Amino acid sequence: MIRKPVAAVQGADVPAAQSQGGAPTLVLLHGWGFSGAVWAPLRAALPGATRVLAPDLPGHGAAGDGEMLADAERTAAALIASLPADVECPVWAGWSLGGLVALAAARQWSGPQGLLLIGASPRFAKADDWPAALPPAELEDFRAALGGGRRRLERRLAMLCARGSQDAASLARRLVLQLQAAPASPEGLEAGLALLEAADLRSVWAGLEVPAAAWLEAGDALVPAAVADDLHRLRPASRVVRGVGGHAEWFARPQSLAGLVVEFLNQCSAGKSA
Repeated sequence: MIRKPVAAVQGADVPAAQSQGGAPTLVLLHGWGFSGAVWAPLRAALPGATRVLAPDLPGHGAAGDGEMLADAERTAAALIASLPADVECPVWAGWSLGGLVALAAARQWSGPQGLLLIGASPRFAKADDWPAALPPAELEDFRAALGGGRRRLERRLAMLCARGSQDAASLARRLVLQLQAAPASPEGLEAGLALLEAADLRSVWAGLEVPAAAWLEAGDALVPAAVADDLHRLRPASRVVRGVGGHAEWFARPQSLAGLVVEFLNQCSAGKSA
């Protein structure tokens, strides 16, 4: 297990009073363009005793080394190296792009752990054997948008994340504020998009013998809900929960996801497998 100091992933928030040693530690990994601060609604909905880390991924929030994010394995190694020494059972919970980093971290971690994908997939780009994903042309549209104005990109990303929500316009406005409060660097955005285009971690989802679950939304414009069938095919015993909102529904209404997270942390604490 990697434990050398690496400063590439910043923003960990671990109140000393919540240090619990061998108890599961929830490691929340944000999506493309956002920062660890986006998890505030979910954190507020969790029991106060829950130990949480919400780091900024490379090139996002306060973290530098944006180019690193193009490589999920390097990013995961830096993430693991940044964890407090007393973390013994991380539960990697990744939203959107963060799900890819969560999968890579789970592959590298050598001890007890759990894996939770939130509006995430082990492969974001569509392929002949992976149809429930984004067409390459849509990902290329984001690349073209990187060359335009930052405000336009923020609005487009926020609208896509909010689409399918009960109050998409209000949610999109809140997400824009999140994007503007801790803007990602151009290098981080470019590298993150490269990761979304190229990463294929289906073998990790299928093969890791750890507790694993996924949270998907019926109206998600970025991760089609139909990927649930593919996730079950790769990992028949996994639990896949389907909501009725959009990609960032949990941000607007975090209570349901918080309930699953608590249940999953308890499962990991009991040492059960899925």
